[in-house]
Amino acid sequence: MADRTAPRARPGRKAPAGTATTKRTKKTLGDDFLNAMRADFRAHGAGVIAAVRADKPDQYLKIVQSVLPKDLHVSLDHLETLSDDEIRRRIRGLEAVLGPFGDQPDGAPPLSGAAAGAGPKTQD
Repeated sequence: MADRTAPRARPGRKAPAGTATTKRTKKTLGDDFLNAMRADFRAHGAGVIAAVRADKPDQYLKIVQSVLPKDLHVSLDHLETLSDDEIRRRIRGLEAVLGPFGDQPDGAPPLSGAAAGAGPKTQD
């Protein structure tokens, strides 16, 4: 005799949303997708990033923006209190960190313009 207390499956009907099977399927699909993306990025990521930077700089900047914290607050007011030499030191520090991401022609000085101290001359 059949157990009448258990729900019976009807042909053509889906399981209710939110069941363990549905959640497991979504998790498995998500895990598989992330594993495939991870493998592809390991194989081609750096080359693709370089190509995007060279061919589509606007898209490259969108990518950079997407990985920055959303609550990044930058205040420029404190720069008014710094001396020109301190600003130059900070620029040199930033260039040292960002150097690998920029294209410098061979023999080009690491700093140019006001950052190198070649700004307008002032009378003391």
